[in-house]
This record gives sequence, C-alpha cells and structure tokens, in this order.
Amino acid sequence: MAIIKFKDKKFNVDLKDEVDRSVANEIFKFREYRSAEGAIESAKSVIFDVGAHIGLFSLYARALNPVVSIVAFEPEATNFTRLENTINENQIENIQLEPLALSSSSGSKQFVIALDSHNHHLLSASEPESKLKVQNVKAISLFDYCKKKKIKKISLIKLDIEGGEFDVIGSWKKEDFNLIDAILLEYHNIFGNEHKQLVEILRVNGFGVQVFPSQFDRMMGVVFARKKGNC
Repeated sequence: MAIIKFKDKKFNVDLKDEVDRSVANEIFKFREYRSAEGAIESAKSVIFDVGAHIGLFSLYARALNPVVSIVAFEPEATNFTRLENTINENQIENIQLEPLALSSSSGSKQFVIALDSHNHHLLSASEPESKLKVQNVKAISLFDYCKKKKIKKISLIKLDIEGGEFDVIGSWKKEDFNLIDAILLEYHNIFGNEHKQLVEILRVNGFGVQVFPSQFDRMMGVVFARKKGNC
C-alpha cells in the first residue's frame, strides 16, 4: 500500500504495478491536470470522473474540493473493484461509483481489454476485432445518464477513455454542452483521429480551449476547455 500526499491530504492506494505508479505520478507529481485545479476547487455542481481506473483522479478532485459531489465511471470489472477499494480505504464521501462506460449511445458495447489496466477502451470501428480480447460492458450516453439522475449541471467532466473521447464528444448535441461548465480530457491521436477535431468542436460550442501536449508521447496530451464566461 502506497501513501500519496497531496495538499493537506494523505491517501492510501494499492499501486500494483508500473502502470498504476505512472498514473499516480501524472496526476499528483507532475500535476498534468493543473490547468483544471481552479475549476475543481470552485466546483459547486457534480464532477464526473469518466475512465476512473482505480480512483486516482477522484482522490485528486476530493483533495482540491472536500465537498463537491463526484460520479466515477469505470466499466471494467477488476478496475471497478479496485476503485471501490480505493474509495472505501480512504473513506471518501459524497461519491457515486458507476460500473458503466460513457459512450455516444446507451446499451451493451464491446470493450477492448488491453494488456495493462489503464488502456482498456470501447471498441473503435477502425480496430481489427479479431485480433483483440473483447468483452461486453454496459454503456450510457451523457444525456441518458443526466436525465436518469436528474442532473442539470456538471461543473467538470474529466475524460480519460483511451481514444473514446472522439466518439463521445462528437456525439454531443447543444443540450449536452449546455450541461457542462468545464471539460478536462486526455486526448489520444489514434484510429485516424486528431485532437484538433475536438478543439474545433469545443470552440464552436462556446468553450475557451487550452492544449497541453504530453512531454512523454507526442500522440497524447491534455485539453482543458471552460465555458466562456466561466473562465
């Protein structure tokens, strides 16, 4: 069990391997999401942690904002169990854990099980399914989830869904964007997609956008987008 210190908090987290340690370093040591810290600290409505993995971003958000509601989405069963353990171990309150993938539409979806726990993702139409290990998971659209839970406003939605961000954001309509004050996403230039597509969609829908390419991988980076007027 590792101890992560951030702000005035100490979190106990089971970092099983180099992948877990890498994610923890990205969030807590290198502060790759620092552009969104002000939005998290000032959040009054719910924060969505989409692609929650083992719950490290949820801990980060709770350290920055001790009271805001959090919803953490993680569809892969082993990761979800570890997510539950992380939240329970640290006695995090006011958080809802959802064993769901966020997608462009609701229903059963094919989910790719990667070699490491952080790269699982919904199957893309351009991937050769026959060469991949896949399983079915439950998925839900942003609109359907918010309607079901009667959510009228999202202070911030964080997306780390290994390329699925293009499908999700590309499916959103005006009413979806109107729900959201800020978007924090890790982009992955894969499956023929480029993050410039996301930037354009976000700007057209009234967001000011900042792009932070990864110092470790030129195909990846972070986008922080905030509704103009909230900047």
